[in-house]
Amino acid sequence: MSEIPLAPIAITFAGITAALFVWWIGDMLGSIQVVRRSAGGDGPPPNIVDSIGMRTPVEFVLTHFEPLLADYGAQLEQKLIYGGRPFGGVTGREYIALLVVLSLFGFIVLGLLFGIASGSVIGGLVAGLILGLIPAIYFWVVADDKAQDRKERISREFPYFLDLVVMTQQAQATLPESLRLYAEAAPGTVMSEEIEQTLKDVALGTGMIEALQRLERRMTAEEVIRVIRAVIQGEVEGSNRVELLREHARDLRFRRWEKADRASEKLKAKIVMPAMMIVVSILLLVLAPAIVEMMSSGMF
Repeated sequence: MSEIPLAPIAITFAGITAALFVWWIGDMLGSIQVVRRSAGGDGPPPNIVDSIGMRTPVEFVLTHFEPLLADYGAQLEQKLIYGGRPFGGVTGREYIALLVVLSLFGFIVLGLLFGIASGSVIGGLVAGLILGLIPAIYFWVVADDKAQDRKERISREFPYFLDLVVMTQQAQATLPESLRLYAEAAPGTVMSEEIEQTLKDVALGTGMIEALQRLERRMTAEEVIRVIRAVIQGEVEGSNRVELLREHARDLRFRRWEKADRASEKLKAKIVMPAMMIVVSILLLVLAPAIVEMMSSGMF
């Protein structure tokens, strides 16, 4: 009695299983209601999720796993707010879902490549698991870098903003007029973007105090938050805004001078060794011919 060949049957069943799995994934993805974003169309503009063609899998992850990702999404939402809403204004929930999708794709693709290259299924799984996390880690770090970079830029631009506001306030300008003058005087800067957003909030009916509170929530630089809180308190209590801003501007200039002085002291200490090496190199270049001649003449 001849044996039944099992290999062709196993291959056939594996193919049918794979086809059913692909059909099941496609059916689930097709059942998700996805709003396609287009530039100039209705709804929000496209962001990084749409730019790289990941809207459908991202919406799938959000539909089925959003409760599990809510805490991480909230953390990323705050980072993105501090970073000025980079990547086309992507939200924290979209961003965390995108990290999950990229990690899964990285796990599958890199796992297959390493599995084929090494000839080991376990090696492929381990490599895919480790390397598949690289996209998620990278984009998480990028969000941190965006927030830190914006904080540093605002810290550099804020003293000039404060000086201009003090000067215009002394000329009897209102606070919205002072903010508008700065936005016109410094276009393209990070601080002007924040001021323009504050002016938009006021134009949409938000009170000045509420608009300033929203501005404060978007800031991470301590000196900026301190001044904004003082202005809010002055608006509530009706105190002299010009004197208050002038005092903070004076304090901020003193802090910047002190910081620059400390930086110069550190620079002096760091430049001593390179300066000594340069002097020694010059002496060697000047004395080298004389030393060579003395050695060739037998003096040494």
